[in-house]
Parts: sequence; C-alpha cells; structure tokens
Amino acid sequence: MEIWIAVLSSTVVSALVSSLIGGWFALRSKQNDYAYAYYKIVLERRVAAYEEIEGLISAVKVAVIDTDRRPYHMLFSNDSAHDQVWSMIHKVMSHALWMSDDLFQATREFNQLVFAGTTDGSSLIEFGKANYTAIAELRTKLEKLHKRDMLTLHDVPEFLKSKKVADGYSVLPPRG
Repeated sequence: MEIWIAVLSSTVVSALVSSLIGGWFALRSKQNDYAYAYYKIVLERRVAAYEEIEGLISAVKVAVIDTDRRPYHMLFSNDSAHDQVWSMIHKVMSHALWMSDDLFQATREFNQLVFAGTTDGSSLIEFGKANYTAIAELRTKLEKLHKRDMLTLHDVPEFLKSKKVADGYSVLPPRG
C-alpha cells in the first residue's frame, strides 16, 4: 500500500510541476509572440518610410544641364510641377515617426530649402540651378544617413530607445 501511495503522490507532484513549467513557457511564448508582432509592424512602417526617402534621393540624384550650361536636378525640371515636388516632400515628411531623428532632420532641411526658395509662380528650374550644390550636398547627407540606418533597420528595440521626444517646431524661413 505504501508503494502505491508513493507512486501516486510522485505522479501527482510530477504532473503538477510539469503543468506549471509548461504553463510558464507557454505564457512567455505568447508574450514574445506579441512583442515580435509589434516589432514586425514597426519594421514594416520603417521600410515604407525608407522607400519614400529612396524615391526622394533618386529624384535629386539625376541632374541635367540647361542650355545656359547650368545643372539642376530632375525633380525641378518642370516649372509647373510644384504640386509634384510638394507631394514627394510630403510623402517623406509624413513618415517622420519611423525614421531616425537625424535622417528626419536632413529631410526637414531639404523641405526648408525648397520652401524658402520657391513659390507657386516661381521657376523650379531656376530654383534648381541656384541651389544645385546645396541640394547635392543634402542628397549626399540623406544617402549616408539612409545607408547607416539600413544597417540597423531590423533592431526595433534600439530604434525605439533612440527616438528623442523633441519640440518639432521650427520657424520656416521666409519664402522667396
């Protein structure tokens, strides 16, 4: 009889311990699944943001030379394309939350340069010629930051820790 009591009690204890350990691992697994699903959403948003930045970089990577032998970037090749230029800038700027802070700052510099140098009736070609070097330097800066960020795009926890809560307001330069 004592043998049966020992066998039964050891079976009950081992079943209880197994259940507790199994339950703990299942709970931890569900918590990890939730975190990974969240990281996947953040990563998808970041990839979409960086694709928009690639579009902007491509648009200012190609340059043409006008009849006066002065270069300007293809983005500014159509004087009546103000809406297209602003649409492209808006698409990039609207993904600010998903970019690194310094990459967003570089896109903001580009936005401010275009804002200060253009009006609806102004010539985009003349703006492009007058600001060719500044635009090329900003493009290079955007490319370097883009490349750097692509190396760590997958590290969602580190990205989230790096985001600074900042006062995003800055006075726009006067429009020319």
